[in-house]
Amino acid sequence: MLLNKMTWGKYIAFLFSFLILNSMVLPQNALGVEEKHIIFESLQNRLISDGFDPARITELYKRPEVYFEAKGVSRFLVHRESRLNYDQFAGKKSIAHALKYMKTHRAALERTEKEYGVDKEIITAILLVETRLGTFLGGPSILNTLSTIAALADPDVQDMFWKNASKSKELTRKKLETWVARKSTWAYNELKAFLKYTAQVNMDPTDVLGSYSGAMGIAQFMPSNVIIFARDGDGDGRIDVFNHADAITSIASYLKHYGWHPGIDRKKAYKVIYHYNHSRQYVKTILKVSDLLKPKI
Repeated sequence: MLLNKMTWGKYIAFLFSFLILNSMVLPQNALGVEEKHIIFESLQNRLISDGFDPARITELYKRPEVYFEAKGVSRFLVHRESRLNYDQFAGKKSIAHALKYMKTHRAALERTEKEYGVDKEIITAILLVETRLGTFLGGPSILNTLSTIAALADPDVQDMFWKNASKSKELTRKKLETWVARKSTWAYNELKAFLKYTAQVNMDPTDVLGSYSGAMGIAQFMPSNVIIFARDGDGDGRIDVFNHADAITSIASYLKHYGWHPGIDRKKAYKVIYHYNHSRQYVKTILKVSDLLKPKI
């Protein structure tokens, strides 16, 4: 999903930029309660103005687990899709793991395919690329990532960030300002969706880890997409993005919404998957892996 994922390939790509970024970030846990309050003050006021419980927001941002995620956001700033290695997912080892996954989750995949009309091979291919079939779910705090990007809308916070990030040759002040103008409102809306979702399912928002952009769960949905498209796949009455049956059904729900149907042709399938992630390399990989997972006739 566009800007919605932390694939293994993306993680590897981040390692290449680590040395550059390591010198441009703030000490993440060095801020005291007072400094942290100042950084997130305007953000908290916005959330409260938008209807969130003042006590909940105030207490949440006082917690030691919540901090300005400078390092993760810096990585987001220099991320390039072209650096990702998608070929790994079509390798023999990856395909073998995916086939084993399909066998393990056969009931959920077949039930979902019958109900939504989305090929089980496509669903499995997406899960493979997104999180290695649910085995790679680590990353930065979703709350910290989205809060940090949203907080950069405050000129004072942005100035503070720039003073520490300006040593990077990959980043200019103009690039930062352009990026913040494009991403801060987006991040704020995703943060609101995240807080709503975690409240609905009684999940501690500080416990949820995800991608550099805020995507979470086995299917790597952005919070706003969780609210709209996520489904209860196992019928337990709770939508859990870290549950395999729920993730399988949620992917099908998303793809069906964008036009997937039984017997869809290759050209239309490409367009539907492109909604999940606006990367041609990504779409081609999903279709290739899906072909490799289909039974040989």
